[in-house]
Amino acid sequence: MSRRSRRALDEWRPIRATSMWRVDQVFLSYSGSRIRVVASLVSDHQGLRNVEVIAPTEDPLEAVRFAARFVASPGNVHRAWGARVRWARARAENAQEDLARDRALEAAFVDAFEDTLDQIRDQLR
Repeated sequence: MSRRSRRALDEWRPIRATSMWRVDQVFLSYSGSRIRVVASLVSDHQGLRNVEVIAPTEDPLEAVRFAARFVASPGNVHRAWGARVRWARARAENAQEDLARDRALEAAFVDAFEDTLDQIRDQLR
């Protein structure tokens, strides 16, 4: 019988429902013909977590919607408004264009997140 090391258990910690998590930033980057999305989550207890997903599309709008549904689906993240969506190292021509903020994708992310969260809350009622 093998045991997991204490360090391995400490590195993997589920997002607890007892903490109030919110989406702070979302980073997009191309990974082949798909888009890699990393959502940075912040808790009310000063916890920081990154949730990563590879969207099965190369369309940025659909990738952001897919990521929003993925982040909202467990029901542990309560808020996404105010989240910044940024491109990381994607088609940047100089260093100033790295982390370029995309407000249209921010609105799509928040809308998809809120729709998914509303569906989850309706199921819990």
